[in-house]
Amino acid sequence: MESKKIIFLVAFFQIIGTFCLAQVKFEITYSSGRNDQARAITQTMDSGYAVVGSTVSYEGNTDVYLMKTDQFGVFLWAKRYGELGMEWGQDIVETTDSGLAILGYGHNNGVYDMLFIKTDKNGDSIYTKFIGETDWDFGYALKQTPDKGFILVGETYKTGTSKAYLVKLDSNGNTEWKKTFGGVLKSKFEDVIIARNGDFLMAGETKAYGNGRQVYLVRTDSLGNLIWEKNYGNPGTDFAKSITQINSGDFVFAGGTNTPPYTDLDNWAGKIDSMGNLIQNQVVIDYSPTPPSTQNNDWNETVVKHNDSLVFAGQRSYGTGEPGNIYIYRYSNEINTSGYKDDFQKFMSPNIETAYDSKMTYDNGVIFACTAEFIDTSESNIYLIKLDSTMAYPHPYYNSISHQYDYTSISEKVKETEFSIYPNPSSSFSTINLEKFKKELVTVTIFDSYGKLILNKSTSETNYLVDVSRYNSGIYFVRVNSKDVVKTKRLVISK
Repeated sequence: MESKKIIFLVAFFQIIGTFCLAQVKFEITYSSGRNDQARAITQTMDSGYAVVGSTVSYEGNTDVYLMKTDQFGVFLWAKRYGELGMEWGQDIVETTDSGLAILGYGHNNGVYDMLFIKTDKNGDSIYTKFIGETDWDFGYALKQTPDKGFILVGETYKTGTSKAYLVKLDSNGNTEWKKTFGGVLKSKFEDVIIARNGDFLMAGETKAYGNGRQVYLVRTDSLGNLIWEKNYGNPGTDFAKSITQINSGDFVFAGGTNTPPYTDLDNWAGKIDSMGNLIQNQVVIDYSPTPPSTQNNDWNETVVKHNDSLVFAGQRSYGTGEPGNIYIYRYSNEINTSGYKDDFQKFMSPNIETAYDSKMTYDNGVIFACTAEFIDTSESNIYLIKLDSTMAYPHPYYNSISHQYDYTSISEKVKETEFSIYPNPSSSFSTINLEKFKKELVTVTIFDSYGKLILNKSTSETNYLVDVSRYNSGIYFVRVNSKDVVKTKRLVISK
């Protein structure tokens, strides 16, 4: 009997594990109508996603913008942070206390400084720090360190020329030390990782070494002491935007190059060993060799390790008809011709889209944080693409756009307003009780689990009746928008 119980429990937890790791894929745009841009994304402990970037404030300036969705991409809330000047968010991590840490830059006493924001899990600010020297300073990437502090990277200007900038904060956001790197010409760090032995490895670019703009990698110990610095590239333009460590212990950077004989930018990836020696490099060229030749600018913004492969993403263009599209492709851990996996994906529209960040997800997929210019009359929108473990397209390949209505309302001052749904689960009709909105005009929207909008109605009724018999069985999301609050609940339809 005891063995039967054990077998039952093993089977039960296998079923639960399978359910929890169910494959999710979606493609959703989000717009507040005020020029929203995404720069980085992180998956949170509740399986949702936190996205950081920028938006135009109500006063016409630029603010840091933080948006939260659930694991299906359904919008939950958004917050903005900023004063009367200009502020941008560039990177985000979830912290060990389930809060969020944001890095960017903003106006501070007439100059730009690094901007570090620590929030709780709901995006409410705990503290804000400006970090910098007497001139301009910009923050581009961060990681939380094992001591619960933070390592920040970017650039700092001294005597008119930027230096690559490395800053260590303690767990309370206080500066422990600062370091600068690079020669007499412009240098900056765009990304940082913590190596398995605790060292810091930074990737970016420099004009201080080599001939022209070069990829610039620096390795330090945990105190910021230099171990080595290297530059890579050909005469012309070369840069790194992202870096990751692979299973072998080697590192792979991703960026762009205009390798001769081509004068346009192409996707470039390089693999280095622990001492910075270049082991492999691969240029993915998008060039038309037949007259009339078309040269196109393509580059990687991000690389993420996914199982036994490396996933690269960024932007590609092809003449005036495709000024800029999201371009995703894969290689094995061998970034040479034999390692190429023939499953590149191009997400396109008549305007410009760029994938700025990517992360491997809990269900073994990959999510991309993108900025797009195709949905409404605002200049740009936040655009999330979630691929499952197969890396298959979430929707049809060409013009796969999921239009969304403006529901990214700022909810910094949320009223204590709720609604209820009954019966839930339901097979025929469900009532949405809106009594606590006191007959205020609200918008009721319902999305399926892929983020597709299936109902959008305005009402001031206390009890709003929805005929769900028309919908397939599954999980749906009901959102109620009033003028200053957004609330979302799940609805299960079971037939």
